[in-house]
Amino acid sequence: MSNAQDTNSLQILQQFELDAIIKKHLMFVKAKNGGARAIIKFKSMVGLTFHGADLSGADFTGCDMRNCSLAGGNFLNAVFYGCNLQSANLAKGNFSRADFRGADLTGADLTDADLSKADMRMGAKIISQNVATHEKVESLDGTTIFKGSDLENANMSDARASQIDLSNSNLTNARMANIDLSQANLENANMSHVDLTKADLEGARMAGVVLTGATLTDAKTEGALMEYVLTDKAQGKVFDYTQGEDSELVQILKSHSQWIQFQGKGAGQRADLSGYDMRNITDLARYSLTAVKAEDAIFQGMALLSAQMQSGDFNRSDFRDVKFIEADLRASKFVGAKMSRANLQKANLSPLFFAGDKEIVADLTDVDLSFSDLSGCNLQNAILVRANLQGSNLSEADLRGCDLTDANLENTNMHKTKKSD
Repeated sequence: MSNAQDTNSLQILQQFELDAIIKKHLMFVKAKNGGARAIIKFKSMVGLTFHGADLSGADFTGCDMRNCSLAGGNFLNAVFYGCNLQSANLAKGNFSRADFRGADLTGADLTDADLSKADMRMGAKIISQNVATHEKVESLDGTTIFKGSDLENANMSDARASQIDLSNSNLTNARMANIDLSQANLENANMSHVDLTKADLEGARMAGVVLTGATLTDAKTEGALMEYVLTDKAQGKVFDYTQGEDSELVQILKSHSQWIQFQGKGAGQRADLSGYDMRNITDLARYSLTAVKAEDAIFQGMALLSAQMQSGDFNRSDFRDVKFIEADLRASKFVGAKMSRANLQKANLSPLFFAGDKEIVADLTDVDLSFSDLSGCNLQNAILVRANLQGSNLSEADLRGCDLTDANLENTNMHKTKKSD
């Protein structure tokens, strides 16, 4: 459930007003005359910047802080109770012992942030007042949401985060020792190399979580739902790639190249990688994967930069966290594929054209592209029916001719996106 606020109910705070408050708070921190603690409650502060200042102990209860820049700031013991911090930049900030109860940080950037001993438990309903009518407005439901947020390298040790929503978030290399995540929603989160020593995960929802390289020493997992969890153990079939050029995979791809060269007539055989866990093939992008079949395969977290993957069949495969930067994916099928948090900057998913004006388009029906980076991506004429694009970055992407029927476009960045008239 979203914690989105009714912005009409909040008085707008301008940047110059915030700057004056910050100046006085700095004087307060240094115990100088004229200083005053920053107490900003139920204000609209959308898009404002905090200049990396020291706002330790400040109170922002119930504020709308979407797209704000708090990067590099000191917010030790600060109160963000019931705040809307969707898509805000909190990278490298100090939020130790901060109060995030009931806050919504969907899509926020918290890379390298310090959240040690922060309070991220569920809060109570927040009730603000409409500026125009003075009527009471129940704007927040109390759920603490970090859905799709980037918490790579964040320090969350000893944090209280029971019942928090961290689904689809990137927690790679996060320090989460002794954290309370009981009954939390961690579904589809990337928790690669996370330190969960002595963490409380009792009753947590962890379906689809990536736990490769994670440390769970003495962690409590009783009652945790852990279906389809990815670990270091291979899921499904796997190639022995230790033999280099003589390996089975290389021979399959060589035969595939011949099949392409002779257009499927007389030589070679089409490569079928369906059902394989490809994560151990670290240099896969150097091979031509044009027209490859790889359905229900696992590519999670792989680097496929500038990969040649035109006309492929990748239905239902796992491409979460994959780097597809400038990859050629024209006319490929990704029906039902998992591609959340994938980086598709400047990737090409436009059609391929053949003799007789025949056109084959990319098919991404039912794909999950939530919180992915599609900036500058060419999606002309692509089929995105029922696609989940929540929180994705589509800035400067080409969507002309796209079929977005019933697609989820909640909180997408559409800045300078090209669309059909």
